[in-house]
Amino acid sequence: MNLPYPIILLAESEANVVAYILLIAGPLLALLFGYFWRKAKRTRDLMSATETCPIGQLTEGPAEIRGRTATSEEALTSPWRQQECVHYCFHVQQRRSSTNSKGHTTHRWVTYIKDEKTLPFLVKDETGQAVVDPSKIKLVVEEDRFSRSGFMNDADSDLQQLLETRYNKKTEGWMFNKTLRYTETALELNEEVYVFGDASRLGGGWVLRHGTMPLIVSDKGGAAVEKSYSTRAIVFGVLTLLCAAAGIAGIVLAVYSAMKIKELF
Repeated sequence: MNLPYPIILLAESEANVVAYILLIAGPLLALLFGYFWRKAKRTRDLMSATETCPIGQLTEGPAEIRGRTATSEEALTSPWRQQECVHYCFHVQQRRSSTNSKGHTTHRWVTYIKDEKTLPFLVKDETGQAVVDPSKIKLVVEEDRFSRSGFMNDADSDLQQLLETRYNKKTEGWMFNKTLRYTETALELNEEVYVFGDASRLGGGWVLRHGTMPLIVSDKGGAAVEKSYSTRAIVFGVLTLLCAAAGIAGIVLAVYSAMKIKELF
């Protein structure tokens, strides 16, 4: 059965719209994901080429060290676990729901409280110590404590007291019919960490900061950090290829639609 001419023309016009969307969005997203891929790959390659060395044998440039945290200042105290530390992050999120015009409900977590602090701190081993500059630091830290609360599931009494006294959140009625999750992470004093960064001289000692190698501190181990960047490079690489393929598909579809429309005239 032959379709009416206007319907054929409309179908070709819609195909043209799809083609131009692919043609524009594909290359733009490929450039964006390509940037993230190069950045992740560069970091991964630097990590792979840099071996862990004693602090006493550091040289200037990209470095990886392992040692224990210390500070010359008064240590921080984590809000929830009350542990002495050089860094903590206490994070409370609330789950919120929204319904679109088609009646579909979606859920998302939004930050309600985020209390985060980091001190300048030291990392020490048997051969020496190095200062860690926290101005552009990325922390990859294990969760030290996690909890959830909601309808008929109140938070623990110590958590309720913390919310009331430190953050001025009245828990009576405030938590009723709300779904919340609480997380605290911390780098405790004398905790073993891996540090990736750029090493440079500081007087008679060393400082690690963000530079050619981004400054990353982790209590999960060096291999875990390297693996995360390797995974990130793979994911962004695949997304780059898919978006580039979408751009090529847009070109093919646009040419095909143009030829079909030309045949109609």
